Amino acid sequence: MGCSVNRLPFILLVASFLAGCSPTLSPLYRDYEVREPGLAAVDEGSVDVGDANASNASNASNVDTVPADESFVDDAELLDRIRLGLENAGWTVIDSITDNVVTAESRQFREWGIYSIEVELEVAPVGGDYVRLMIHPFRKFFTGKRRKIGYLRGSLARVVLKDLHASFEEEGLHNIGFMQSRDREALRGK
Repeated sequence: MGCSVNRLPFILLVASFLAGCSPTLSPLYRDYEVREPGLAAVDEGSVDVGDANASNASNASNVDTVPADESFVDDAELLDRIRLGLENAGWTVIDSITDNVVTAESRQFREWGIYSIEVELEVAPVGGDYVRLMIHPFRKFFTGKRRKIGYLRGSLARVVLKDLHASFEEEGLHNIGFMQSRDREALRGK
């Protein structure tokens, strides 16, 4: 029994080191709330612009939104706003398999010797009040073969979404993150 007690601090130290070295992974989607174009996302006087911890989800209460039963956007207009947002962020919109999804052409983001990282985007309205951006990262090997990546590293997410959030904001699509980020924000608010 004395032997296992002496190992406990070592095990805790190794576990904390490994947890700190693990990559930050995030889901392969982001959600956006539909608002009127040009509506400011944040009340200018309510948030310190220099505060790096101020998030879009926590500032959502400062914005006037339209209730679900008074939706101001029809499907065609919303799809046009999505297309315009993607194009303004530098993505090329291509024909989609279905009419209710806007698809962006694959773009290369990283080159790692034997393979490169490519990302495709799909954006789908969800009930007229929300939009879901689905991110499809792939490894493209020098042989031409592509293999889907089942996760999104934080650094790649920042590079892919950098211009997209601002462009969607101009079109009235306010980033509300993904489920885990919204849960964290709700817990901090309690």
